[in-house]
Amino acid sequence: MGYDLSITRDPIWTGRPGHSLTLEEWFNVIQRDDELCFALSSEPRKYPSCDAEWLAHPKPEEAPHGTFFVWGGGDVICKYPDEHQMIKMVRISRKLNAIVIGDNGERYDLDENGKLVVHDESAPPPSPRPVTYGIGCNPCEKFTKAVAASKTPDGLMFYQWYLGLITAVNAMRYEDGKSVMTFPLTPEFIREDQIFLAQYCQEHPERLFHRAALALLQLRLARCGS
Repeated sequence: MGYDLSITRDPIWTGRPGHSLTLEEWFNVIQRDDELCFALSSEPRKYPSCDAEWLAHPKPEEAPHGTFFVWGGGDVICKYPDEHQMIKMVRISRKLNAIVIGDNGERYDLDENGKLVVHDESAPPPSPRPVTYGIGCNPCEKFTKAVAASKTPDGLMFYQWYLGLITAVNAMRYEDGKSVMTFPLTPEFIREDQIFLAQYCQEHPERLFHRAALALLQLRLARCGS
């Protein structure tokens, strides 16, 4: 198990109404911050990047898992961050009107002198939030294995689950008077989706598949200009 730090606007953690971070907002931060650059993916022709590399880390060779901030489908995540990365995440969070939260609910901030402080709070009490059902509840590792075992139907079932998510989101957007997403489900388009999901799951085998699906959904929304 790793230790993740997340930049988030999830109302459960912030205690205020609002919506999750959008890919457009995250891209805007990367483009405007001279210390950040886009980190190329392993399939740059299809999906150049949703992630950022921090170029100004004072000791990058000592960063346990590199100097990357990873898009997590509504949050920005850093795995095994050191103190320098934690401080940078707090500074980024202020640009996004967000907060920085650890795996155990602890909140990271900076004092008036710019020093890192940790508010060691327990996780908030349970409150109503969307519950995930079906094959999307499985870890990304299972999706990777299903794709590798091409003779099994599981790989297709994962993608069908993702399309069901798109359908549900479209239904809510329609009810809210927003434009719905329409995609040409051609073999090439589906292949692009599968490449993205496969790459995400290979990089984050311990996360649930629904987070990979949400990351792809955010990317598609950004490309639709929604």
